[in-house]
Formats: sequence, structure tokens, C-alpha cells
Amino acid sequence: MAIFLLAAGLSLLKTTGSKGERIGPVVLFVYLFTIMYSLGEGPVAFQYSAEVFPTIQREQGMAWAVCINNTFAGILSVTFPRMQHALTKTGAFGFYAGLNLIAWGMIFCFVRETKQLTLEELDQVFSVPTRKFIGHEVTVWLPYFFKRHILRKNIAKPPQIIEKEEHVDKLLEN
Repeated sequence: MAIFLLAAGLSLLKTTGSKGERIGPVVLFVYLFTIMYSLGEGPVAFQYSAEVFPTIQREQGMAWAVCINNTFAGILSVTFPRMQHALTKTGAFGFYAGLNLIAWGMIFCFVRETKQLTLEELDQVFSVPTRKFIGHEVTVWLPYFFKRHILRKNIAKPPQIIEKEEHVDKLLEN
């Protein structure tokens, strides 16, 4: 996503050609950013809040998630014109691309996987101390991701930081 924001900003540097030729790439990269945002980080606040809060606090948690998301969307809308004048349009897009990379790093370090976990397992996930969780992400999952998706090696998925309920049930049966 940051690549598309950066590409949109760099596309603004083109000064030759008609207005359509100069604006076309910017519009394309903004659309591509929007598509990637909608598939990636965009719904994180809503989906995550709907999963992780206990039933009794889910309404309040979702309300806070929506409130914070809309507040920062408003801040973005208000600050962009000033950023555009202070840093130029290209600099503003570059700045927001940098913030996007920072957000990716924060999501990697602090957002825990909740896919296909029961509420009891979610309690286990959030009982792991943050330092231990970040250590696990950096020393186990980051090397796995690099080897599997960048180097394209066919390696086994590393163990999760918690024991899944069915694994615990199998241990108790034996």
C-alpha cells in the first residue's frame, strides 16, 4: 500500500504532457491504494474489535474502534491540505506512505492473530505478555514469512504461541 501512495506522489512530478496524462497515473495509484487498503488494513479495526472483545463489552469496544477510526480519518482530511503546502503534494504522499509503513510495523508487532479461535483461546492469546508475543513474531514468524513467501521455500508452518483447544483435548484424552 505504501508503494502505491509513494508512486502516486512521484507521479505528480511529471510536468510534460496534457493534464490527463499527468493526472491519470495519480488516479490509478490512488485507486490501487484504496483497493489494497480495503483488502488489508482498512477493516482491521472493525473486524478485530468484533472478535476480541468479550460479549458484554463488545458494543463499547466497537463504539471506541469506530470513534477512533473516524477521528483519525478526520485528522487526515484536515491535515492533508496543510501537508500539501508544507511538503508539496509529492512530499505529503511520501509522508503518508511512511506512516503506512509505521502502521504495518505496529500491526505486525501488536495485533494478535484471532482467526478461527474460540473465546477461551482468545483469552489465552491475550494472556501472553506483549514482550513475549513480539519476540515470537520477530524470531519465529518473520523468518518463516521471509523463507516461505520471499525465498519461496516449501517449509512447515511454525507452531502458534498458544495451544489450540483441539490439541489440548487430544492431550487430555491420552
